[in-house]
Amino acid sequence: MSGDTNPWWSPVSTPTDKAPRSRSPVGNLVPLVWPIRASVSCPVVVPPPPETFAAVLEARRSRRRMRRAPLRQLINMLAYATAPRGRLEGDVFLRSRRPGPTAGAFHPIETVLVDWRGHPRVMRYDALSHRLELLAVSNVEPLRNFARACADMLPEAQGTALVFIGHEARVTAAYEDPASLLWRDSGALSQTLFLAATAFGLAFCPLDILGREVIQAIGLPRDAVATGAVLLGRQR
Repeated sequence: MSGDTNPWWSPVSTPTDKAPRSRSPVGNLVPLVWPIRASVSCPVVVPPPPETFAAVLEARRSRRRMRRAPLRQLINMLAYATAPRGRLEGDVFLRSRRPGPTAGAFHPIETVLVDWRGHPRVMRYDALSHRLELLAVSNVEPLRNFARACADMLPEAQGTALVFIGHEARVTAAYEDPASLLWRDSGALSQTLFLAATAFGLAFCPLDILGREVIQAIGLPRDAVATGAVLLGRQR
């Protein structure tokens, strides 16, 4: 039966049917190489206004209508939600403690921003160094396809896309059959960002696409896995 007619067909190419098993970290971490054109240090993080957790939880909802928010405001929210609060001293795997949960403190999901103001820009927020990196686009056509997919799903939303890109090599160092951990960590990160965006009064809406087009546009290696995308902006 073809994928178009099989109700159990999935567009996810990485098998996740095997349960991961932890082991002592082995080998050296091979970092994911990003095509960085420029890098700038981000401002000091400003926390959200005081509010009870119950109020933030009750206010959280997908906003399908939004307008663009200043990039500085988006980066501030990302940094507040993902910047490390502590690191394992001398650890070659760069494990850290952050607001969102993750398998083994590895935090293998990177956050890439796609912004369409003027010329399309692809940027990565590096939580470890608190820097914003402008990435080189080697193939613009997948980026156009991604923009069309976002507009088709949310025609009344003018926002900035966040794409979650997993680095499987990070969890492979400490887990056997680690594929499902990327998807769990991506979901945990998305929920953490969702609550943070609500606390900052931003509009946030998950998309029914993975964001593979962004990986194709910037030419990442094969161990980079697109695990989801959202739109982020100001409430309308």
